Formats: sequence, structure tokens, C-alpha cells
Amino acid sequence: MNVLPQAVPQSGRRPDAAARPRAAWADNLKVLLVTGVIVAHTTMAWTGVGNWVFREPTVREPLLTLLTMLTALGALFGMPLFFMVAGYFTPRSLARKDTRRFLVDRAKRLLLPMLAFVVLLSPPIEYVDPDNAYWTRGFWAFVPEVWWPPAPGPTWFLGVLFVFSAAFACLRAWRPAPERLPRPLRLTHLLVLAVPLAVSVFLIRTQAPLGEEVWRLAVAQAPGWVLGFALGVLAAERGWLPLEGVLGRRIRWIAWLGMATSVALLGVAGVAGMDLALFLGHGTWQSGVLSAVEGVILVTVPLWLMDVFRRRVDRLGERGVVLGRAAFGAFLVHQGVLVALVLGVRLLHWPPEAAYVTVSTLGVAISFALGILLTKVPGLSRIV
Repeated sequence: MNVLPQAVPQSGRRPDAAARPRAAWADNLKVLLVTGVIVAHTTMAWTGVGNWVFREPTVREPLLTLLTMLTALGALFGMPLFFMVAGYFTPRSLARKDTRRFLVDRAKRLLLPMLAFVVLLSPPIEYVDPDNAYWTRGFWAFVPEVWWPPAPGPTWFLGVLFVFSAAFACLRAWRPAPERLPRPLRLTHLLVLAVPLAVSVFLIRTQAPLGEEVWRLAVAQAPGWVLGFALGVLAAERGWLPLEGVLGRRIRWIAWLGMATSVALLGVAGVAGMDLALFLGHGTWQSGVLSAVEGVILVTVPLWLMDVFRRRVDRLGERGVVLGRAAFGAFLVHQGVLVALVLGVRLLHWPPEAAYVTVSTLGVAISFALGILLTKVPGLSRIV
């Protein structure tokens, strides 16, 4: 999350995080992504799609279908886009440091926040989780139980990103990046890459379907995480962004086609009365079709969105700078904020649509407000 470029002045001194130059397009994209995560988790609660802490009374049609489609579509490329952005800035970060310093810095910026979430936020969140309703011994007796095995919540992303970053640092220590840029990116490269990606997605989901977790990770989506990080690294090292004009337009059209196909596929299946669970895995032909479409989406949509922001959303006002810096903190605290809001809105007995809109809106606002506060805490500002 907090992996934006950090320029070092010619004197060699590292300035305070608040004074470092920032990539405006990446900050803007990061704010959008974190907002999307907050809204997506709220949506899961009021649609029953996915796996989140609570399941509230579902919103009514046509809002239910709309939110379900948007959530399913966003789940196909949302986290790979997170990893692609992180991967894009990793080579620049490594180039400024030796391998040891890079790994120490990654551990501080990724593992320490994850540890803080596990120690401070996981116990109360897990305690009110309906899955733990059987517990009768009180909160303080529950705390050690939730610390092991740890429940990282959304900060699983930070742990996986640390593993990817460490693997990349070891790779570059063994085999430095070539000085000469290889052939430029071609659309055929991406489409060929989509084939083994789709196959790996299909095979993994025969054992771990979408919606099921292994070691608290949605491993059914893991190929997209690896691909996103790798494409981000390659885009940075090979100068792919901004995309060349014709290539960018072709990737955009294929990205839109892939997303439209996925929506149409699920929509037609729903109208036909087909069990949508068949698309989640277990080796069904439906999951094979979705895996094929997902392969195309994963190699085009994240790259296209990064290019769009690089070209057209590359300005930051004073408020944008504040929100960009607060996004990482908002990501860290949003789970606790949403849980508190859901428990609070239950007391009001509002219609599900009103409860959903309230929790979504306040969830984003309060999470970013707390993120801003975290950037002002001495010491923490160097991490978040």
C-alpha cells in the first residue's frame, strides 16, 4: 500500500515522509482503490456476496443485482491492481537501497502494520464475528485464542506483498535487470500470457474455489496477485507506461470486452436459473469459462487503469495530497470502523438500503479521517 516513489535529494539525506515528492497519479489511484475496498466490504455485508465479518438483511432489487454484479466484477481485478501498483514502484525503491536496507524498510512498512492490526484490531473484530458466537468465556480470555493462529484481516495483503518484494530483491541480487530495454510490449504478449494464467486459475479452483480460504488467504485469486506484481515490475523496468497510443486503445477495448463478457455471463446464468456457485470452481465447465474470461481481464484491465491514471489523473491539489498520504492508514483501520458502524446501525432498525448507504459513506469518511490522524502521529508518519 505505502509503496509510492520516495525521491532522495542529491545530498543523500532522506527527507521526512510528508516532504517527499509523490506521484500524483498513483496517489489518486490509491485513494480510489482504498475507497473501493471499504465500499466492497460493506457491500458484502448487505448482499451476501463474498466472505466478510457480518451478513446483514440484503438490499432489495434492483439494487441487489447491481451491487452483486459490481462486486463480482471488481473482485476479478481489484487486488491484482493493488499488487500491480505496488510492483511498479518496487524496482525504484530497491535501486535506491542495498538489498538488506530494502528488506528492512519493507518489513517496517508492511509487517509492522500487519502486526499492529493482528494485536490491536483482530481481537475485538473477531470477538463480535458471528462465527465465534459460541464463545462464552469473555473477551480477555478470547484474545490469546485469536492471536494464534493470527487473523490479519485485510492486512494479509501486506504480508503477501512483503513476500513478493523479498523474492524480487533476491532475484535482482542474483540477476540484475538488463541495461538494455528488451522489445516493447505487444498485445500478443499479454494475450499469450492470459492462457497459462487462466489454466492456473482453473486448476487452483478445483481444490480451493472462490470464497474459500486457506491459511486465511483467498488462494483462488493468488495467480492474479502474482501476475499483477510481476506486470507492475516489468512495466517499471521496461518503461511500458504510458502505453503507446495504438496499443493503449487496443488494451482498453479488450479490457472493456472482458468485463462486459463477465457481466453478461453471470447475468445470463442468473436469468436462466443456473446455480452461480458453479462458476466458483470444483472443475466445472462454468468455472473454466469464467477462468478464461478472467485471464483476459487480469492482463488488460489493471494495466489499462494504471495507464489512464498516469495519463489523465496526474494532478494533486492540497486536499489530494492529504488523502493520498492518509490512504494507507485508512486501509489499516477500515475493518474496525465498518464493524463498529454495522453494530451501531443495527440499533436504528433502518431499511437495509438506508443502512448500507450510511455505513458505506461513513465508513469511507471516518476511515480516511483516522488515516489523516495517523499521519500526524510522530513516528507513525514514517510508516503510514
